[in-house]
Amino acid sequence: YARVPMTEPPSRPPRPPLPLLVFVVGAAALGIEIAAVRLLAPYFGASEVVWANTIGVVLVALSVGYWLGGKIGDRRPYMADLCAAVMIGSALTAALPFVARPLLDVGVDALDSVSAGAFVGSLAATLLLLAVPVLVLGTVAPWALRIGIEKVDKLDAGKLAGRLYALGTTGSLVGTLLCALVLVPGIGTRRTFLLFAL
Repeated sequence: YARVPMTEPPSRPPRPPLPLLVFVVGAAALGIEIAAVRLLAPYFGASEVVWANTIGVVLVALSVGYWLGGKIGDRRPYMADLCAAVMIGSALTAALPFVARPLLDVGVDALDSVSAGAFVGSLAATLLLLAVPVLVLGTVAPWALRIGIEKVDKLDAGKLAGRLYALGTTGSLVGTLLCALVLVPGIGTRRTFLLFAL
């Protein structure tokens, strides 16, 4: 019998560790919230109403994302699928500064014709621009938790959940401060969105 040479198993692309992924996505989710207010400011100002609408839409989108992430994670607890969702969230985030101006120009004209104020205008704009990207990013933490639970002892599931959510919240804080204090003033709003997408 001729000996058949062993072939190497196909290599798969490298995937980020779950804690790093959750941290970076947390930073991006809140960073784009801060940058979005800057994007809306020329059209609706940066009043408390605009901030409240932006924060409200982001919180609702994150909540729906958490719920969906838990459901999807139970059905598809695979790292490749989670990474694909992150890539979709990234692509949607990268598109934001490019679709915002034409969308906001048309939206402001339409709202002026019906005498809608900053509240309605900024709420509609925030819903259209931010809801879907933030929702997709919101799926990451619970989905990552579901994947991580497969790899730890069931007694450590609570520790894992605490660690991942703490990392996500720390990432959110870093993204918020980095966006407000460094990125938007230093490189501008459009590049800030692109950096968070990256």
